[in-house]
Amino acid sequence: GSRKPSGAHAHPLLLLGAAISLLVSVGVTLYFNKDMMAGFVATSFGSSLGVATNPATLSADELRRRLQEGRQGMRANKKCEDVPSASCSVKATKESCTADKELAQDCCRSCFNVVCLDTDPACIEWSQSGECYKNPDFMKRTCCYSCSVDPSDPCSHDPSKRPDVAEGDISRIFKRAIKEYAQYEPIVHSQDPWVVSFDNLLSDEECDGIVEAVGGKNGEYIKPSTTAKSVRDEHGRVKLTDVPDPIRTSHNAWCQHAGCYNHPIHERIITRIMGIVGLPHNNAEHMQLLKYGPGEYYKLHHDWIPEQQQALCGPRVFTFFLYLSDVEEGGGTYFPYLNITVKPRRGSAVWWAHGMDDNPWKKDDRTHHEAQPVIAGTKLAANYWIHGSDFKRAMATGCDGRSRGSKRIWRK
Repeated sequence: GSRKPSGAHAHPLLLLGAAISLLVSVGVTLYFNKDMMAGFVATSFGSSLGVATNPATLSADELRRRLQEGRQGMRANKKCEDVPSASCSVKATKESCTADKELAQDCCRSCFNVVCLDTDPACIEWSQSGECYKNPDFMKRTCCYSCSVDPSDPCSHDPSKRPDVAEGDISRIFKRAIKEYAQYEPIVHSQDPWVVSFDNLLSDEECDGIVEAVGGKNGEYIKPSTTAKSVRDEHGRVKLTDVPDPIRTSHNAWCQHAGCYNHPIHERIITRIMGIVGLPHNNAEHMQLLKYGPGEYYKLHHDWIPEQQQALCGPRVFTFFLYLSDVEEGGGTYFPYLNITVKPRRGSAVWWAHGMDDNPWKKDDRTHHEAQPVIAGTKLAANYWIHGSDFKRAMATGCDGRSRGSKRIWRK
């Protein structure tokens, strides 16, 4: 592999020498990559990451409703463009862009191009391995472009910000949960990769409440299972629309209606799950209810969605799968590469990881699994998929990977 950023292990005198050389070459007031660049990027285009509707004019309940429905009104990053009348090709220099805030805004793209530069050919590779947040001082000095929001990409990441789930976090999260949530009777089936079940997560009332919340009081939201695809309707709502899936024969429903996301039992359960995993609520997708009748199944598959690897929300990192009914026979969750079968039992759950612990952006094929056919009875269950970054905001802005792809490779 290539060498690592010298800032990670370089002798302090070498770092000091590099800093002095930079100061001499561009002047103290233009020590741009470390200090001023952050302000420039935020002022010129980073701060445009916001909402199309002023959030101050909306109540907290309205903002929450829009987000749950996939239409919070949030917009993706504004593109950083030049004002045509600003004569940017003439005026935009390193010196003028750093000294004149108004010019930096009017000539956003030109200023970015002349000021925010990579000075090492390995910058992109370093950035794609997370060095922008692991070694921020060195990377800001050396790799301004690779560690900045992309001004041309409305779904741009900020490579300098560490995601909620990054290197080493998957094992840490599982170990903490097992230690702190013993009341749910965790059983560790595997530690590499992690597969953990909870024998006593939900009460009977909570199982029934989830079925009612997601599926509707009369099951009116339950439809034949398909594959989810993000589609924006005429009202601006991003909905998970189902398309036919040849490897699955169950029925399902999504929690994107007020009767679900306002249901007190649904809110209680997702709060419990996100407490166990220790992540913000918005990192999770909308809960999906599943119903399998006799002979129904879901063949071998993985919950990883390749298009989300570079998306603003990042790939799925966890599945938290709830069993809401007992099953007379069959219906287990089978991990063939691990020789693990978790049998459905009302009120229990199984939780597993999708990516590698040392690199959550790399798919762990060992957690391929299948829903074994139900032989007798009915299997009711629910999926709760969790990402390493904010999913619901990414979905509301069309930046969740299923409706718009990033132009840049952010992580490998």
